Amino acid sequence: MSPIVVRSAARAVQRRQFSLLTAMRNAGRAMESHPFERLPLTQQPAKPDYAKMFKRVGSQALFFFPGFAVILGWPLAAQYAFDGRL
Repeated sequence: MSPIVVRSAARAVQRRQFSLLTAMRNAGRAMESHPFERLPLTQQPAKPDYAKMFKRVGSQALFFFPGFAVILGWPLAAQYAFDGRL
């Protein structure tokens, strides 16, 4: 048997060891955009839509602050409701 065939057969039989670091690096590279991506010179950046951002933040605040008051204020409400009768 020729040395080339023996070498290729040995490589086919050998298992490559699993490296967690290599797997994580490959997963990260698969998620990122192309490393040599260039921004086009003819395209202008988008203008910020402040009205949409304020509307989103306002609608979130309508649920956040009353919910926050309920979560943190229930002991005070219970003290007032039971007035030491429990």
